[in-house]
Amino acid sequence: MKIFRIDYQFIIISALVSLLATIAIIFAINVLHPGLISSAGGTSIFIYIGVFTANLIAEAGRKRLRK
Repeated sequence: MKIFRIDYQFIIISALVSLLATIAIIFAINVLHPGLISSAGGTSIFIYIGVFTANLIAEAGRKRLRK
């Protein structure tokens, strides 16, 4: 019996959606407040990790409610 089942397709789709959301957030920040981001690379990674984690938490909650 497997303890953990990893859905690789969900992980890949979630990673791509998180990347698109990160790009949109960075673009919106640059349009609304130009010059606010001093380190675009570090800020982008930080936002990506946050969005990806939020997607995983939302999916875990949805699966728990479905049971």
